[in-house]
Amino acid sequence: MIQANRTATRTTEPGKSSAGRAQTSLRQVLWVLVLALALPAILVAGGGLYSVYRAEQRATDLRLQEITRAMSLSLDREIEKAEAALRVLASSPSIRTGDFAAFHRQAMEAGLAEPAWIALFEPDGKVLLNTRVPYGTPLPDSIRPETIRRVQETRRAELSDLAVRPATGQALVTLDVPVVIDGRVAYILSSAIGPEVFQKLIQDQRIAAGWNAAVLDRSGKIVARSRSPEQFIGQSARPRLLEAITASSEGQIDNVTLDGIPARTYFSRSQPFGWSFIISLPASELRAALQRPLIWLLVLAGVIVAGIVLAAHLSRQIAKPVDQLVASAKALGRGEPVTDASTHVLEFDAIRKALAEAATAIRMQKQSREEVIAHVAESEARLRLALNAGDLGSWEFTPSTGEFVTSATCRANFGRAADESFTYTDLVASIHPEDRAKQAEAVAEAMTNRTDLHVEYRVIWPDGSEHWIRVSGRTRIGTDGSLSMVGVSQNITERREADERQALLLHELNHRVKNTLATVQSIASMTRRSAEAGDPNAWDAFMGRLQGLAKTHDLLTSTNWNGALLENVLRNELDPYQDPMQQRIRLRGPRVNLQPSAVLAMGLAVHELATNAVKYGSLSMMEGRVSVMWAVTTGPGPASLLVEWTESGGPRVKPPERQGFGTKLIQRGLAQQLGGDIKLDFAPAGIRCVITFPLKSVVVALDATEENEERYAS
Repeated sequence: MIQANRTATRTTEPGKSSAGRAQTSLRQVLWVLVLALALPAILVAGGGLYSVYRAEQRATDLRLQEITRAMSLSLDREIEKAEAALRVLASSPSIRTGDFAAFHRQAMEAGLAEPAWIALFEPDGKVLLNTRVPYGTPLPDSIRPETIRRVQETRRAELSDLAVRPATGQALVTLDVPVVIDGRVAYILSSAIGPEVFQKLIQDQRIAAGWNAAVLDRSGKIVARSRSPEQFIGQSARPRLLEAITASSEGQIDNVTLDGIPARTYFSRSQPFGWSFIISLPASELRAALQRPLIWLLVLAGVIVAGIVLAAHLSRQIAKPVDQLVASAKALGRGEPVTDASTHVLEFDAIRKALAEAATAIRMQKQSREEVIAHVAESEARLRLALNAGDLGSWEFTPSTGEFVTSATCRANFGRAADESFTYTDLVASIHPEDRAKQAEAVAEAMTNRTDLHVEYRVIWPDGSEHWIRVSGRTRIGTDGSLSMVGVSQNITERREADERQALLLHELNHRVKNTLATVQSIASMTRRSAEAGDPNAWDAFMGRLQGLAKTHDLLTSTNWNGALLENVLRNELDPYQDPMQQRIRLRGPRVNLQPSAVLAMGLAVHELATNAVKYGSLSMMEGRVSVMWAVTTGPGPASLLVEWTESGGPRVKPPERQGFGTKLIQRGLAQQLGGDIKLDFAPAGIRCVITFPLKSVVVALDATEENEERYAS
């Protein structure tokens, strides 16, 4: 240690600050040197590339702008040629003498290309002739009175925009020229020019295959186009291009063609007629012009990168002792032993020795700390296991600072995600408005009296659902004297709902047991009177009715007492009497779900009808049949459920001399309990029973798929 200090004193000379040298590392100095050599080359290369790019772009812009301007002049000449031809025809003596037939022949011989035609109008719009039809053919008045009036007033030729003519259905351009006789406009001579004329103008220029040239009228519609003219003639150009043409008579913009191709578009607008000629050069061709300078730039970049790699290798060799010292410092930071390998630099070796001694001391401290941390970690693991086992979320609240720390499970209890922010204000806001006062009172009492906190309240999750939370906590005093409270939260929604369901089930069970006992009591009372009247089968009938009631209870139990289908109630009683071919008993009707009370009453009624049919009716004979049909009826009154029982093929029926026990049971169970109407017909061919119930008193729900099914009732 003394030797290291002596060495440090010897190497520090007056006027040189060791602290100042430490501000910049050796590796940084070397990299600055490399960048100082490489950066100028990179800037020069980038400037050269940009200069070449700008030169190429300017040359291309100038060349294509000149082509566009020349094409615009060619367009002017084409239009002026058509105007000159019309003015020659306008000076024809036949017009002055009124020999329109001779003028018609003269116009026909003008040699205009199809589908062009020439027409002569009077200033009021009357059409005198049209070369499209033979002379003398009746022609309607002009549909362009405004254009004719304008030509008459200005005495100048006017070129229209491209438009579809209703008479021919063709897209044409109209050129109108005034015919002046004796100082006044006597007639208007008009020529229709088809897009083919301008299309040929473009074709004659032999536009490159990848380019696109087009002629636009004043409104911006495409009159002719080098690529896919049949698809785009008549369509408007891009709004951005039209804005540029409106703002300047010529120029260029970056645009996207109607084909969807990015391009640089050059335009030139005709001053006399307002039409424009445009050429679009694909952006891909412009980029191709940059390939050559880009290749040279890449070569230069490769040379520069190779130089940087070489410089980096040299700097690493120079900074190797520094790297060894840094590695020793990192090993010390990780708690690993520091090696005694020499760096061959006296000062660095002294530092390495000091690091090795510090590493030994740190290891001893780390070992003691790890033992303490292990005990703490074991305690925390047990706590987390207990919290997870009880589905408990932990929390800590410091009222003085408002700090509220929660675990992921605690936030989940309040409907929040594990990484979602959750403050104490958020907690209070999530509590049900009716329970906030209870929660605030419980927290205030626990804080004031230094007692434990136990409170249950409802919370509303962000999705709007309601849940029950139980919160327990205990106050504590921190080392700085601040009062805080720590505790756990638990979602007890399922427990509360289970308690409510249990209470509801007990109440419902009590109600249903009372109803069932009342039914049994009624059956027993009526059976007793039958036995007292001398009926020897009274006891067997009583047991059969109890068995039927038990079967109906089993059916309701299978649906958790939520009701049962009418068809299942019927099958429950009648299946024991059905034949293997399913022909003896026929059931037919829509799906109807009965209420539990209606299921019990209907089960008793069907049991009585089936028992009577087996003893005395159609089921007492092999060829006997029973048909049960039901339907939902609608009318001016409330909807009803109609059930019809019909027997056939049994012994001849005789009307009973007195009302039997079964009839009384049916009437009491159905008519009195459910408000139904019972009609019994003891026809000689078989008993027919029609039962009608108010739908709302017996039905839980009618299957929507059966609402349009045919309903049967006699």
